[in-house]
Amino acid sequence: MTNNFSLLIKKYSVPVLFLILALAMLYINFASEHRQDASFILATIMMFVAGALTLLYSTGTISTKILTVLGGLAFIGAVITLYFSTASVVSTKKHNEQYELSFGKAAYNLSDIREAQKAYLDKNGKYADTWDKLLDFIRNGEVPYVNKVGVIPNRKITPEERAKLYGDNRPIDVNMTEMEALLLSKMPNPASDLAEFKRDTLMKSYMESKFNTKTYREARELAGYGKFSVDSLAYIPFTNKKWNMQTKDSVKIGQQSYPAIKVWGKLPYAKLEGTDPIEISFGSLTTNDVGGSWESN
Repeated sequence: MTNNFSLLIKKYSVPVLFLILALAMLYINFASEHRQDASFILATIMMFVAGALTLLYSTGTISTKILTVLGGLAFIGAVITLYFSTASVVSTKKHNEQYELSFGKAAYNLSDIREAQKAYLDKNGKYADTWDKLLDFIRNGEVPYVNKVGVIPNRKITPEERAKLYGDNRPIDVNMTEMEALLLSKMPNPASDLAEFKRDTLMKSYMESKFNTKTYREARELAGYGKFSVDSLAYIPFTNKKWNMQTKDSVKIGQQSYPAIKVWGKLPYAKLEGTDPIEISFGSLTTNDVGGSWESN
């Protein structure tokens, strides 16, 4: 009796296990909230067929010859399944890489637009309402910058300097500030460590101060986004479509009014293959917020 039971286990355990696994995979597919792809379904069918053929052979229902033929067909099916499964994995990997690159470059692009619009706002009191105005400002506009010569002395002001600056007896318990150093440097007979101290506000090309700096160029290169091009700034990366841009000169928030801007557009690739592309943006037309949607991800 024990020997017969052991024989049955050895004879039928493998095909029964295959059938159970196939049924379990079918259950997982139909019970899951997210259905599996075609490769998963085909693999399940192949496993069920393998289990059924093995069971039929074990019971003597089919001959070795028929099993060989059917097994050969099953093998061809398995090779085809493997091919499509591998192709699917490669396709998904490529899509994910394209999405990550397009998302990263789009966020970088929008950050540059936002910086340029802020500089335009500081100079003109409102945002540029067309791409021509903004791109012309980037190419030809100037922005103020502080030309710094000398360093703040690492010391406290002296009683004599305190008298010149404040004319009182306030405590001297912290080191000299930059403003104190600047004011003292402009007074007659400054201390020797302030003789060359200067802080002058000059005008400088916005293009040079933002996009032609070594730090900016190296950051783009490190991120893999290529060289900066003024003309490409208005376009969503990897497309020939311009970003949507809308501005308002005045939006009332409480008792104050502020300029407002929103720039937005859809990426060329979806986050998940087979779904709709996502929209990425910065700004708002109802507030003066210029936060980017990518910054909350």
